Amino acid sequence: MSIGTAELGYAVAEAAAPRYGFAGETWRRFGRNRGAVVGLAIVLVYIAMALFADLLAPYSPIDGQLAEKLQAPTLAHPLGTDELGRDLLSRLLFGARSSLEIQLAAVVFALVIGVAWGLVAGYFGGLVDDVSMRICDVLLAFPSILLAIAIVAILGNGLVSIVLAVGAISIPQFARLVRGVVLGIRETEYVEAARGR
Repeated sequence: MSIGTAELGYAVAEAAAPRYGFAGETWRRFGRNRGAVVGLAIVLVYIAMALFADLLAPYSPIDGQLAEKLQAPTLAHPLGTDELGRDLLSRLLFGARSSLEIQLAAVVFALVIGVAWGLVAGYFGGLVDDVSMRICDVLLAFPSILLAIAIVAILGNGLVSIVLAVGAISIPQFARLVRGVVLGIRETEYVEAARGR
């Protein structure tokens, strides 16, 4: 009994289809890239250090012993001590926690504002889109560090101003990315069909 070309085509398509599903195939491809795996490991170690700083830190990051100031690395103080006798390893671990909190808050702020900005620009188009993208161009034209310094100088010192300054740098990138996606979706057939009703 011979197999028809249609049946043979289905058999070949099934054999070529990924057996792991979308998520499994993504992780399989990710695992093949050694640089990506090493980068993920570094990020996970950093997050674990920040989350478990209370358990990992050998000393208090605030309390110091003046008799032990400016010590070189030893078994008691693996990274040495600072000018006030505080353990540098403990300060590094707790500093990672503060940095992670600021980074997450800045990314969430930039994501919310940037996505909303890009959605409005892409949806309305025309003058709204033109003005929005020119503002993005102006923000992208400034060096990031100068823009952040200007925002902190205007708002003053503090964690909130740091989060706003770091987040403001990323807002134009999110806005442009979302706008491009929205413009692409606006031209699809199902959107055109919905408009024609």
